[in-house]
Amino acid sequence: MQQKIKQSLPLFILLSLVATGKEPTHYGWNLANTPLNIGGYLDLTYNEENQNQLIFDDLALLLSANEAKWNLLGEIELSHLPLEEEQLETYDMRLNLERFQLSYLLNDSSSIIVGRFNSDIGYYNQAPVKFIQSTTTYPHMVEYLFPRSTTGIQYINHFPNDATLSFTLQNNPDIGEADESIQSDQHFAISLFYPYDLISWRMAGGIYQEHNIQENRYYFGVGSEYDGELVNIQAELFTQKRSNSASQPYSGYIQSTWHLHEKHDATLRVEGYQDPLQRHIQEQTLLIGYSYRPTGHLTIKGEYLYHTKLPLSRFISSFSVMF
Repeated sequence: MQQKIKQSLPLFILLSLVATGKEPTHYGWNLANTPLNIGGYLDLTYNEENQNQLIFDDLALLLSANEAKWNLLGEIELSHLPLEEEQLETYDMRLNLERFQLSYLLNDSSSIIVGRFNSDIGYYNQAPVKFIQSTTTYPHMVEYLFPRSTTGIQYINHFPNDATLSFTLQNNPDIGEADESIQSDQHFAISLFYPYDLISWRMAGGIYQEHNIQENRYYFGVGSEYDGELVNIQAELFTQKRSNSASQPYSGYIQSTWHLHEKHDATLRVEGYQDPLQRHIQEQTLLIGYSYRPTGHLTIKGEYLYHTKLPLSRFISSFSVMF
């Protein structure tokens, strides 16, 4: 795998530099005389938990196109790339097709997505790029209770008040490689998003089979968000039941982000979950974080994550750029 990444890396970097169009978009560049836009992002992360503490956590190429009712989005991502060349043979680097989706607007009230796309589940999963997330780390539920990505088809119904109801169906292998997302061979999900003024609600439930594991896993979750001018507050609670092994009875968090200044945010997150992989330990965590956005294309974050039981307390920082 490492040899393939070594061979692919020069091409990967080259592709990210071939955007020779004269018209810059908000992120990336428009290729002249085409509907294609090309850009990308880079995340440099320091994590005390990792053996190689300072790594390129994500180096991604984004390709998009918009034509009337059609929309194309592709994302190729190289993850966990250490900075020192001698570590290339020993570190778990991953080259992955994160997203490759084709969207079509059926009418004013419905659309359809085909390919590999972000699962329409929860609030954190609506921000797949760390650049636009409030923290570098995810809540426990995002990585362990449902597939973050789905290879299949999604139907979305749009209501006049900006509410949405989506149905997701997958009955085929995932075209992505194993990454921080659960890799599923089957996935069916229903999700409802309902906004009202500054407050919104989300509810989602589904069933999936993880890759090469013949076991049904059911999940259900609810969440709410208050998005004010000075503070953003999110809260979510999910549960997962497994047909043949230990279930995960709960995983939830409440998070508040204060907008101290146009470029400065402070975040506090309190989380609790029960993990069957850790002898059903009931864990609580506390995250204190700070982010600084000097420009619209650059974010610097730092956070301390405290675990009450597991020996995973650590400091994490990241430097993210969209281009």
